[in-house]
Amino acid sequence: MKIEVIMSAYNNVRDLELVLDGYLNQLDNDFSLCIADDGSTHEVTDLIKKYSQSSLTIRHVWHEDKGFRKAKILNQAIKTSFADYIIFTDSDCIPSQNFISDHRNLASKTTVTIGVRAYIKKDLSEAFRHSAISIDKLSNIPWLLFKSMIGEVSKVEQIINYPSFILKPIAKAKPILSQFGSNMAVNIEALFKINGFDEDFEGWGYEDTDLLYRLDKLGLNFIGTIGRCRQFHLDHKINARNPNGEKLFRQKQKDGKIFCDNGINKKA
Repeated sequence: MKIEVIMSAYNNVRDLELVLDGYLNQLDNDFSLCIADDGSTHEVTDLIKKYSQSSLTIRHVWHEDKGFRKAKILNQAIKTSFADYIIFTDSDCIPSQNFISDHRNLASKTTVTIGVRAYIKKDLSEAFRHSAISIDKLSNIPWLLFKSMIGEVSKVEQIINYPSFILKPIAKAKPILSQFGSNMAVNIEALFKINGFDEDFEGWGYEDTDLLYRLDKLGLNFIGTIGRCRQFHLDHKINARNPNGEKLFRQKQKDGKIFCDNGINKKA
């Protein structure tokens, strides 16, 4: 099974560099990366050229900056992918070492896998950005627990790599723990069946919600397991939500279409 990570990006070069270092450290290195670039300047291109000299297989999909058009650039990435299975993530989330292997183990044509993340607070994020701390520390669970106790990391309970035998009891006792998300993965055939992301969504917010809603209506099952498919989210300024996004999403729900008109393939 060919796996590709499609990572949305826009200009944040230092965070992207830390994230790419995380993908260099994967225990399962049989995957490719696609940077779905929503109009960044040449610095991102230069960084990708640098990492293309490493063991990573990277391609760069870019379009002109005309505002937040994440859905459109992700569709371009999907359309040009040769992978069987797509993992969607962002360029501010550092993957754990077994991020790819976890997704491979959970992959299925009939499911959408939802991953988890811990949140690295501002001061600690800045320490990583300025190389005061190596991202290797993110594999050190006692260190993460200590940082959680002093308020520098939150949601740390989600990213402990628990033994497999206790995952089912946790899910049974606390089912809400499998209803979170930071990254998602799905078979590419399912994405084409719903025509990918709906490009009617411009501005930050709801393009992911709409995609997941239509994948659910397609009949796919959603799975999320605490301690698997783990990431570490770097702190940053939060974008303002598109004020019309929720209204548009509610209208799309009423329309009831699984296959969006303004998606990967457009009507002639």
